[in-house]
Amino acid sequence: MLFMITSKHDYSTCQANHPENHKHFSDTLSNLGDHGIKVHAMYSNRLQHTAFIVCEADSMEQLDAGFNPILDYGNFEVTPVMVRK
Repeated sequence: MLFMITSKHDYSTCQANHPENHKHFSDTLSNLGDHGIKVHAMYSNRLQHTAFIVCEADSMEQLDAGFNPILDYGNFEVTPVMVRK
């Protein structure tokens, strides 16, 4: 299944203010494949402190395990999506 993950945080928890969190966030995204998650695309809107991650996984449990290390960095909305043909 395809999922759109929307990750939001506020200025006080912004990774720009916490470089160690930025590395941890990036490392976690780099390791999503270890949980069977394929990342198709990532986009961001710095002004809104929002990231958009399009990924593919077989189950919600895989997403939960993959994103678990960074769940306290903000709010994560998980939306199943599809390619319309």
